[in-house]
Amino acid sequence: MHNFVRWAERAFAVMLAMGLFVRFRPAMLEHPQLVLFLLSEACTAIFIVFQRRGDWTSAPFPVAVAFLGTIFPLLAMPYGTTIGPEWLSTTLMVVGAGIAVGSKLILRRSFGLIAANRGVKTSGLYRLVRHPMYAGYILIHIGLLIVRMSPFNLALFSAAWLFLWLRMREEERFLLQDPAYREYAQRVRYRVFPGVA
Repeated sequence: MHNFVRWAERAFAVMLAMGLFVRFRPAMLEHPQLVLFLLSEACTAIFIVFQRRGDWTSAPFPVAVAFLGTIFPLLAMPYGTTIGPEWLSTTLMVVGAGIAVGSKLILRRSFGLIAANRGVKTSGLYRLVRHPMYAGYILIHIGLLIVRMSPFNLALFSAAWLFLWLRMREEERFLLQDPAYREYAQRVRYRVFPGVA
């Protein structure tokens, strides 16, 4: 079962990332900052393909939450209304992509979609919050919504944020079984944004 989940996770990430690139490629001419959204998602697919083995959950709920939380942002459409300044969208996407990609580079082959323990990482952005990658995703999504606001994209990203929260909860539940992570969680109090949550 573990091998099936592992290969399904890889195929899933690669297929959705490719579809996202095909849909958003034409929109990048008008809003070049959208390439940062694609870069962040491409890193996800690459790190999933090369992830190392570890302990991970195969319980149905955390697996479903992980897959659904990944699906929603990857279904975003390159259509919609611009509701704010281009500089604001670009700033949010640059900062968000820096945080998301930087977090993935710290995790490297430990990164995965499904709640897993491939070693506790405590360096870089992980010294400030326990889930910096999710902060990066949220900033990227808001930046995208500023230039591609539509009821569909808003509903999609709202669902994505709900599933980010559920993923985080399931990851914490799984990781807190490890004494090293329990010690880390006591030391690093905030989960997503320093001083906020």
